Amino acid sequence: MKKMILLATAMLFMSLAIPATAQTEKMTPYVSVNGNSEIKVSPDEIFLSITLDESDTKGKVSLEEQRKNMFQALKRLNIDVEKQLTVIDMSSNYFRRKSSLAVTQYELKVGSATEAREVFEALDAVKISNVDVVRAQCSKIEEYRTEARKAAIRDAKAKAAELAEAIGQSIGSCIEINDYTTTTRPVFYANKTVMRAANMDSAIAEEAYVEPVVEFKQITITYNVSARFVLNTGM
Repeated sequence: MKKMILLATAMLFMSLAIPATAQTEKMTPYVSVNGNSEIKVSPDEIFLSITLDESDTKGKVSLEEQRKNMFQALKRLNIDVEKQLTVIDMSSNYFRRKSSLAVTQYELKVGSATEAREVFEALDAVKISNVDVVRAQCSKIEEYRTEARKAAIRDAKAKAAELAEAIGQSIGSCIEINDYTTTTRPVFYANKTVMRAANMDSAIAEEAYVEPVVEFKQITITYNVSARFVLNTGM
């Protein structure tokens, strides 16, 4: 009997508590809005692909000589090849067939469009023209993401205040925030650099050569949030 009384008491308490809570939520007016922000940042990490290929000169210039010329050209630009240059792929000089020619691909990281242009010009001067822009990214992307996120919630608050003011009211505390996080990726480049053909004479080569375009797209960071603010009945 005692257990039945306790169970009945608990059920009565729940039946009283649920309507009270629902009534409280129903009586609290709020305004629900979306906030947006967009920040564009310039990349400060540009990655270049440099391919040394003996077939570019029909085997007349060895891979070792091309590598030496590349290192010298980069060092003249004060580029730290040990930190900024990475080997991506290479064919073996010892195990390849005699009929094939050696190829080595590098990836070089530079810090600006100006520096990238200087690399193109320096390598072209030593007959290395197989250079492409691969991707560009920003080293401080997380800081900009935080800035964009804060800007989005500030935008939501401003919209809520504007709507409330239009009906003679004001907003109070924020009671809910939904953050729709986006992932920002590096900018990739599909266009290949126009190459200078190794077997062309200088006059034709100068006419056919097109200077690489190293103007980089800005990285766009977008954030969207939704928020609810208490709607005050008086100004």
